[in-house]
Parts: sequence; structure tokens; C-alpha cells
Amino acid sequence: MEASWSVLISFSIYTLAIVSVGLWSAKYATDTSKDYLIAGKGLGAWVTSISASASSESGWVTLGLVGEAFNSGLGALWVIPGCLLGYLFNWFVMAKRIQKYSANGDSLTIPDILAERFSDRGKTIRIISVVIITVMMTTYVSAQLNAAGKALSAVFGTGYVISVLIGAAIVLVYTISGGFRAVAWTDLVQGILMVIALVVLPVIVITKLGGFGAMFAKLSELDLVSGKSLLMTPAAGSVGLFGLGYIIGQLGIGLGYPGQPHVLIRYMAAKDQKSLKKGAIIAMAWGTLVFSGAVFLGLACKAMFTTMGDAEQALPIISVQLLPGIFAGMMLAAVLAAICSTADSQLIVASSAISHDIFVRARGKALTQKQAVRIDRLWVAIIGIVAILFALTENRVIFEFVLYAWAGLGAAFGPMFILGFLWKKSTSEGAIAGAVVGFLTVIIWRNVPALKAMVYELVPAFILALAVNWAVSMVYYGKKAKA
Repeated sequence: MEASWSVLISFSIYTLAIVSVGLWSAKYATDTSKDYLIAGKGLGAWVTSISASASSESGWVTLGLVGEAFNSGLGALWVIPGCLLGYLFNWFVMAKRIQKYSANGDSLTIPDILAERFSDRGKTIRIISVVIITVMMTTYVSAQLNAAGKALSAVFGTGYVISVLIGAAIVLVYTISGGFRAVAWTDLVQGILMVIALVVLPVIVITKLGGFGAMFAKLSELDLVSGKSLLMTPAAGSVGLFGLGYIIGQLGIGLGYPGQPHVLIRYMAAKDQKSLKKGAIIAMAWGTLVFSGAVFLGLACKAMFTTMGDAEQALPIISVQLLPGIFAGMMLAAVLAAICSTADSQLIVASSAISHDIFVRARGKALTQKQAVRIDRLWVAIIGIVAILFALTENRVIFEFVLYAWAGLGAAFGPMFILGFLWKKSTSEGAIAGAVVGFLTVIIWRNVPALKAMVYELVPAFILALAVNWAVSMVYYGKKAKA
């Protein structure tokens, strides 16, 4: 299916506007690492909240979650409370502590604030953090480029490879030039586009079906025709322990939020505590609308189409089929916005882990501000190229691909941040042990089919990491107390 010229022109205008916001915001940046990596720690409530939210959701919601609801039916609803609980904990428990701690020091990155909190004189926490961030963030960025490839090729017929390159070029242009400030401001615009798309489209499709009653009746009918209890069951057709594992896994997605560096960096960049209090309300409202809209859009598309070659292309396809060209272009721009709002943030976090934490902090190189920013930009480009190459190797299932990277980061950093900022007895030894155990558990669990079928890998990995962090911290805290 190829889009009309009106869709292409509309999409191009909206996309150009997004890039222009990023380039425009770069004019207000100072040529320092503090500004390039963390926007001078001066973000207000709206930019902090919407950019944090948009960066955490991405093509995973606009394409992946819509596709998951299309394939799994009502079972996808569990994602909504799971994610919103993650939002709730992050904004009302973690955000104020991270902002306060960051404001009192000279931390510019996630490894910075962890090294400062745990007095990482041996630089072990910093190095481990850099390795985990670089590996998982590069994987995460490639997932966003995968999403760009799917979305653009589905509508414009440009082919997967060309579509990936177009998506990457758009993100890299303003991220390299403007750094974190450009990322935050473009994410604000992109987040607004996302919520418009995921509120308007479900209403249009459900109305066209005849309302919620007609939609659910059609889904029930599809279950009867297929002979499977899938769409209208709470665990996507799974029963017993497997059904429980499915529900726990969907709810468990929320465990990842306290460990996502591209989200936590927003709290470090916030101007003050007042911005975070206002931002918490904005973020919760945004999340409620976006998650609910994505799930109900997926259900509505299933009732309307019944089958689709790739369910993760449902949003762009239905936009072109149901909307006038100018509005269809806007919906497609919202999909790209979701992808860009995560990819740009992750590029900054991943590149800064190498440019700042390795070159400047770990190696102790004395650089001028211009040299530091030049290295920051260079590593944004390098990480971007690696992610492009990885995305080009295979057209993956976005929902699963993103959740893998999400789990790796969430299990490694979540327990570390929770115990580190909520429990005084947390030690560097416990933090290191927990991060390593969490990270490795995700990789092992994911690649053992029997374990993967039981429950989403983040749940056991997070629990094990938290337990190991606590146990090792208790041992070493006791030793230090006696010393």
C-alpha cells in the first residue's frame, strides 16, 4: 500500500517541523558538556514530563503495543496498569531524590550520579554502567530504527532498508547538532503528537465499528470462528500457571521504569522540585491516555481488519485508509515522532557513557569544553551507525525487541537506584553484584525457551538483582560498621 501525495506532503511538513524545533533549540545551547549532555539542568515541568514520557514509550507503543493488542486481545490491557504503576513510582518516589542529589553535585550522566552516590573510587560501577548502557541502548536504538523501517515502508513503499536510513538521518541531524536540549524540546512536540494520535484514532475506528459493544461482539465472533479462546480472555488464551505468568509478565513491564537511563536523566535535568511536582501530574495524564489509546486502537483494528500481515503496521495502515491525506500525514508523523523521541534520548545517553564517563571521568583526560562536546557529537554518530547496521540485519518484532532491552536496563539499574536512593545501607559492592546478576539473568532467561515461556525475563531478573544487592550490601555494610 502506498500513500497519496497529500499524505506524503503532510507527513513531510510535520517531520520538517519536528527537526526544525531541534535545530532551533540548539541556538540556545552553550558550547559545554553540561549543556550538551543535560541541558544545563534547567528543564521546566512540561518539557521534563512530556519528554521523559515520550522517550520511554516510542515505537513500542504506537506500533508494538497496538500490534500486541491486535494479536493478544484483552490480555494487552494488563500493560496499562503495569506501566502506570511504573510511572507512579518514578515520579512520586524516585524523581525528587534524583533531582536533589544531582543538583547538589556535578553529575552529568547516569554513571556519574551512581559513582558519586557509591563513592566509586575504583571506577568499577562507572565502567559496568557504561558497558550495560552501551550494549542495551544500542540495541534499543536499533529497535526504534526497526520501527521506522516498518512504518515508512508500510505507507510509502520505500523499502525497509531505505526507510531505516531515512528514520536514522532525521534523528541524527538534530541530536548531533543540538544535544540533550534539542532532544528534550523535540520530545515535547513529539509527545504531544503521540497523545493526539492515540486519542483521535481509536475514537474514529471504534465509532466506525458502531461503538464498544459492536467491537467486543466482533472480537467474540472471531474467537468462535477460530475455535480459540484468545481475544476475549484475560491472559491471551493462556490458562493455569502459564496464564498467571502472562499476566505477571505484562504487569511486570512497570518494574523497568526505575532503571531506564534515558528517563532518569530527565529528573537530573529538571530545573527544581516544583517542576517535578507539576510534571508528575502531566506525566500520569499523558501515560493514561497513550497506553489506553494504543490498546484500544489495536483491539479496534483487529475487529475491523481481522487479519494483517504485520499487526505492528496497524496504525499507519488504518490512518491512510480512514483519514484525509493531511490528517493521515499527521498520524504518520506521530509514529515517527514516537520513534525519534526515544532514539534521540538513547543516543545521547549511550554516547555520553563513552565520551564523558570513559574519556573524561575514567581516563581522567583534561579536555577543553569544545573538545569534550566534539567527542560527545562523534560518539552520537558512532552509536547511531552501529544501531543502523544492527537494524538492517533483520526486520524484528518491535514489541519483543524493545522489551528485551527494557529488561536489561531495568534489572541492572532499577534495584541499584531504588536501594541506593531509598536505603542508607546500600553499598557499592551490593550495587555491583546486583547489576551484574540482573543483567546476566535477563540474557540467560531470554535465551532459554522454557524459561522465556514462563514469564517475562524482567520479573525474575529484577527480583534476583534486588535480593543480591540487599544481601551483599548487608554483608559489606556490617563489615564497614565494625571497621
